[in-house]
Amino acid sequence: MSTSLLNLVTQSINNINHLHKWYPDTTTHPYGVLDFFGTPVNYAANQSLKVGTVPKVTLAALSDETLNQQFMPRIAVPDHEKWLSEDLARSAEVRSKLGGRLNLPYGPGPRQVLDVFPATKTGAPILVWIHGGYWRALSKDHYTTVVPPLLGAGAAVVLVGYDLCPTVTLAELLAQTRAALRWVRGHAAEMGGDPDRLILAGNSAGAHICAMALQYDWAGEMFPMESIRAAALITGIYDLSPVLRIPVQEEVCLTADDVANLSPMLLPIRAEARCLVAVGADEPELWIGQSRDYHAKLQAAGVASDLMIVPGRHHFSITRDLADARTPLAQAVIGLLDS
Repeated sequence: MSTSLLNLVTQSINNINHLHKWYPDTTTHPYGVLDFFGTPVNYAANQSLKVGTVPKVTLAALSDETLNQQFMPRIAVPDHEKWLSEDLARSAEVRSKLGGRLNLPYGPGPRQVLDVFPATKTGAPILVWIHGGYWRALSKDHYTTVVPPLLGAGAAVVLVGYDLCPTVTLAELLAQTRAALRWVRGHAAEMGGDPDRLILAGNSAGAHICAMALQYDWAGEMFPMESIRAAALITGIYDLSPVLRIPVQEEVCLTADDVANLSPMLLPIRAEARCLVAVGADEPELWIGQSRDYHAKLQAAGVASDLMIVPGRHHFSITRDLADARTPLAQAVIGLLDS
């Protein structure tokens, strides 16, 4: 598939999605794309345009330039550094006003710390935020801006840090974040929270981490899966196949076994938590397709899932909506607190 064709399809998708805040899956036509292992995947372009099937191609047949544009958000958004630096500064300002219990250790790693913002009343839902950065960058300190609307809605909020690749493997990173969830549940009363009302939320790699928690077999770990009531999965990646061929692989160092074992799209759904799957309408078509496909997988497994394609938002702007309780995305996340 040529870059010019991808650009044309992307523009068409954006024109459609700008007309709809909520855009459900209504077509049954599969999009004929195969992953690196020859498995069909239903990426977004054909489904959004409702034009039927297209000739099958493999992701391996796409150029490196196309894959990078589709699956490297920092390439797709050239001014990403501006967005990230502004997020970091805004979050520091929020922390200076809110206080909270900052950098509490939950494990031995240097980044295995979390920030706790207690609820104003006891028995509150606890929203656990897991940051993005393609598992090898950024920190919880970029996303404190999501906290005030959630506190205002009556939740306790925990921002989770974790050690980054390549210092740890992705499997080790996921084990760390599961340890964080156990810590949160064990300390729920200290933050005014109900240990059986956990809401997971994350962006980008954080959405992947949340999805993996939903699909992890918690049996024997003294962690009841039903304590996870809901999850907000924002601009996530759920099939890791493309990572093998893009620059981030130099730091994440995935193997074919990692792709098979750590891709939510390829694993059974275990938790019945209500899900919100959100992505920016201005993101690349194949990135949007990851959210559409995972939403469809959740629905096929009988999980209550809403798909939200947010008009006018790209990978680095979509989380800004969570800082404003009036936006549709923030309202949708707040709605999960009653799960």
